[in-house]
Amino acid sequence: MLRRPTLYLSLAQAVCSTVSGQAAPASGNPAPPVISSFQRFELGFQTAQIRTNCVGTTDPSCEIASFAVGPSGTWNVNHALAIDANYLITPSTGTATSNAYGGRISELLAGVRMEARAKHYGYFVEAQPGYFRWHHVITGTYYPTPDTFAFYFGGKTHFVSDVGLGMEYSPSSRVHIRGELTDLIYCYSRQSWVNYFEPSLSISYGLGKPHSWTSPGYDGVRHQFFTPLNNVLLAGSALAISADAITTQRFIAHGYREGDPFARPLVKYGWGGQIAASSLELGAETLAMYGLHRIRHHWIERLLPVGVATTHAVLAYNNTKFSDKSP
Repeated sequence: MLRRPTLYLSLAQAVCSTVSGQAAPASGNPAPPVISSFQRFELGFQTAQIRTNCVGTTDPSCEIASFAVGPSGTWNVNHALAIDANYLITPSTGTATSNAYGGRISELLAGVRMEARAKHYGYFVEAQPGYFRWHHVITGTYYPTPDTFAFYFGGKTHFVSDVGLGMEYSPSSRVHIRGELTDLIYCYSRQSWVNYFEPSLSISYGLGKPHSWTSPGYDGVRHQFFTPLNNVLLAGSALAISADAITTQRFIAHGYREGDPFARPLVKYGWGGQIAASSLELGAETLAMYGLHRIRHHWIERLLPVGVATTHAVLAYNNTKFSDKSP
């Protein structure tokens, strides 16, 4: 048994390692430190698929622009925290117009990104509030003659918040490629909020003086990934995902619409789409855990399946409250 001063010292070292973004090396299996560098600022280019209103549905009458491009900028506060901003606009103009949507889309977002990274890759979560603007919506009606009417057109701006996760690959200290899967939470009106799936891809180039930091090294073959604890966590996550899948299909069979923008494009096609969505999520979860395992962020590695399982258990419970009701 450890004596109390030794125990306190061990705990302090573990906390300091976590705060600095590095996990304490496994006993008898030290991992060599890797010196990496990054630039304080980045300028880049981003593309996104803004899936709003009827975009992504089978409605043939819906013709709304969705592909957007624009510049992005980043201030790397340190290797784990960054401030991101990006401006996106659709090059094309949609042909469908109503009092809720129409014309081009522009979007300005700025917020924080928290990242667990190694020398060449990393995983991150981000949250970015901002605004979303339609440029050609119906704002009013007038009557040029007593028997005819026409519309006034103008812009319409909404408050949005974009939250999600992604992965970064850095072939060099200056070049960064990021893929993101985010949920655009859209303030449609004072009483109504909706959310839309918004995948994006960006590439950026670092500017300014490089800053060095010690990135975690790989633990090696002695520290296995499929340990009993990880197996139990993955099994629990799979069971929760399965429960959510079963209740979701019952939910949809009663005429409801899937609320998750990530799963909605697949689960609407029945069990085939549901199994594909669940398999993709479980595979992505396992891959993310393994990546975190390699860069020795073990507490995040084990926290991830706990979060996934808890989320799907809550969603499955909520689905059961509506499955036996008519919409």
